[in-house]
Amino acid sequence: MVVTDTDQSIPGKKPRNYLFNQAIDFLCLGGGSLPFLLLLVLLPPEEYRVYVLAFVLIMTNFINNPHFIGSYQIFYEEFARKTAPHAALRWRYLIAGVGVPLAMIGFFLWCIVTVNGALMGQAANAMLFLVGWHYVKQGYGILMVESVLKRAFFDDREKLILRYNALTVWLATWMYFNRILYEREIYGLNYFTVAVPEWLFLTMLSLCVIAGTLTVGMLIRKGLNSRLPINGLLAYGTSSYVWLLVAYLNPLAAMVIPAFHSLQYLAIVSRYQMNKNEAHPRGDGRLLAGLIRTTPARAATIRFFLFATVFGAAFFYAIPFVLDMTITYREEVFGTTMFLFTIWVFINVHHYFMDNVIWRRDNPEIKEHLFS
Repeated sequence: MVVTDTDQSIPGKKPRNYLFNQAIDFLCLGGGSLPFLLLLVLLPPEEYRVYVLAFVLIMTNFINNPHFIGSYQIFYEEFARKTAPHAALRWRYLIAGVGVPLAMIGFFLWCIVTVNGALMGQAANAMLFLVGWHYVKQGYGILMVESVLKRAFFDDREKLILRYNALTVWLATWMYFNRILYEREIYGLNYFTVAVPEWLFLTMLSLCVIAGTLTVGMLIRKGLNSRLPINGLLAYGTSSYVWLLVAYLNPLAAMVIPAFHSLQYLAIVSRYQMNKNEAHPRGDGRLLAGLIRTTPARAATIRFFLFATVFGAAFFYAIPFVLDMTITYREEVFGTTMFLFTIWVFINVHHYFMDNVIWRRDNPEIKEHLFS
C-alpha cells in the first residue's frame, strides 16, 4: 500500500484525529502484532505449532485473503469512469488494470507451453521482492496518513530520509534472503534465488545502517520540537524492522506476519469505505441495514467485507483446487499445484501494482474520502 503522501487538508471538512480511536489504531497498525510475535519467539515452537497453524488459517481466510480482494473492489469500481479520456490517473489505471494482468497471463502461458518450470519459478522471487517492498511502503504510507490526521507533518527532506531508509532496509533483507537460500519450494513449485555478490550485500548493509542512523536522528530532533504521530511510527517500525527481523528468527512466526500486514491495510480501507459510503450513500445497502439494524453506510461497508471474504476463499482455495484437479499438465515439471502457484503469485503481484495507483496523493478519490 502506498497511502497518500500529502499535507493537504480537505477544504470545508474538519480533520479526523484517528482512523477509529487510539486503542483500535494502535492494535491494527502494528501494536497488536508485538505481544503475539514475542510469545511465538519465546515459546517452544514445536509444542504450539498446531495452535499457531490453526490461528494462521483463521487469519488467512478472514483478514489476509479479503485484503487482496478489497483492493480489487476499490480499483475496478467504476473502472470505465477512471479510464475515460481526461480522467485523473487514466494511464496508470489502464497499465495496472489491463496491461499488467495481460503481461502476467502471457508469461505464465509461455512457461506452460514451453514446459519451463524454472522460468515460472522465478515469478516467486519477483513476488517476494515486490511483497517485501510493498510491506515497507505500506508502513511509510500509514505514517504519512497518521501525520495528516495528527497534523504532525514531515517536510520534504524528512520524508526523503524515511523513504530511503525503508528502501535500504528492504533491499538489505532481500539480498540477505537470497544469499542464505538457493532453492526453495513455494506453493508446490521450486524457485531459485538470485546470486548476490558479497560486496554488493555489504554495501547495501552499510547504506542501511547509515539511513537508519539518519532516521533515528531526524525523529529525535523532530520529537524535541514538535509532536510525532506515534501510531504511524509504530506502523513504519513494525513493517520495516520488527516483522522482517522476526521472519528470519522464527519461520513459524513469519507465517502470521501477513495477517498483521493485512490488518494494517484493512484499517485504512475500512475508514476509506466508511467515509465514502457516508458521502455517497447507495440504495442497495438499505435492505442489509434494515436486517442488521445499522446505518446504510455501515451496511454497505459490511457488505464490502463479506464480498471480499467470500471471493477471497474462492480465488485462493476453491478455484485453484478445481483447476488443479481437472486440468492435466506436466506435474513432473510444475508440481501438483501449478494453478495454486500461478493464481497466488498473480494476485500478490497484481495487488502491488493496483495499490501503487489507488493510494497515491494525486488520486482524487483518496483525497476526498480517506481524511474526511
